Amino acid sequence: MKKLAALLLTAVLSAGLLSACGGSQNSGSTDGGKVEGKVTIVTANDTTGSVTHMLEAFKKAYPDVEIDHQMVPGASDDVKQSIMNSFVAGDADPDVIACDSIWVSQFAAADWLLDVTSELEAVKDEYLGGPLKTCYYNDKAYAFPDYTDVGLLYYRTDIIDTPPTTWDELVKLCEEHKGEGGTEYGYIFQMFQGEPTSCNMLEFIKQNGGHDLQDGKFSMANENTYEALDFVKGLIADGTTPEDVLGWRPDDCVSVFDEGKAIFMRNWTYAYARAQSEESKVAGKVGVCALPVGPKGTESSGTLGGWNLAINKNTDNKAAAIALAKFMTSAQAQKIATIERSTFPTQKTMYEDKDVLEALPYLSSMKEAADKAAPRPQVRDYPTISTIFQEYFHKVLAGGEENEATMKAMDEALNAALEKMK
Repeated sequence: MKKLAALLLTAVLSAGLLSACGGSQNSGSTDGGKVEGKVTIVTANDTTGSVTHMLEAFKKAYPDVEIDHQMVPGASDDVKQSIMNSFVAGDADPDVIACDSIWVSQFAAADWLLDVTSELEAVKDEYLGGPLKTCYYNDKAYAFPDYTDVGLLYYRTDIIDTPPTTWDELVKLCEEHKGEGGTEYGYIFQMFQGEPTSCNMLEFIKQNGGHDLQDGKFSMANENTYEALDFVKGLIADGTTPEDVLGWRPDDCVSVFDEGKAIFMRNWTYAYARAQSEESKVAGKVGVCALPVGPKGTESSGTLGGWNLAINKNTDNKAAAIALAKFMTSAQAQKIATIERSTFPTQKTMYEDKDVLEALPYLSSMKEAADKAAPRPQVRDYPTISTIFQEYFHKVLAGGEENEATMKAMDEALNAALEKMK
């Protein structure tokens, strides 16, 4: 896949797409004025080189803008801490930041981000609805959608011809086929008491017609939630799912699935490239589709992940910062990024682009899943909310506590935390 990506990227470059920005961008201007000066952009470590290529394309469109690209090594939290240190200090640098989608509400609430509502609204129809939602806080936009991530259902195509669309179908297929093709488990997912618990349980609840934050309040103690919890407990109790999932992270699931031990797996988009690698025992035998729906649900709902590009409210070069953020999330830049780093684009046209689909053929069937994916609660302090989710969901799943009483206590804790955020 890496060789193919390199060839396709070369084709993109040779075709002149890096300089074909169209409209006013070709003259290095935005909104009719010349864009110049220096802009600092901070991202996570660019291991694929894709960000470098995107910035090279930007320089061709905006030759009078000097770019200082700073990369922060380490995990997502390391990047966040580095950015927050600058924001708290009131620094003008960095001008543009790569921002995890769950940081947008927190940073916007702290008044650290530039309001880009008018700029995003002008091009919002170009983006998928799911990732677009993560750019807003209190009905104002504070970021541009870069690439997206969503919870998906992976399955063994050598065992399953037609993937399930409902929970009942999933369980039935697991009962019929567990043991085939070297499998030991029917369905695996992640319930480590951390963000995996929040992401996975919110999916189960929303797949069953439930919700999290609604009209400014949490009211999750209801039949939709109870049924979702019972479904998860039932999967473990009947052996469809190993009890070990209560301590598994996404990478743990990938390792088990790639060893050929599971028929179905819930995981993020990155798992596809891993499953198709030379090290995987299931390479060439993996299908991907939207997660199945519960008995009270009407449509699939994968949790949204991904990253956006936001602008420092204190930037000294607003015009150039906006131009850079808009360009780096444009179709032209996303074509480079999608082919080279195998991420899910947020631009609608990428799911029909010939070169992109040659590199990542499964994308053609993933557009709807990414479009309908649901963001986690967009509140002032999401980490606090997530910690409460993790604690109370695990009390039911691992601790054996009763659904109704525990979820009522969770609602109380969630709403008390919300009140403190006002």
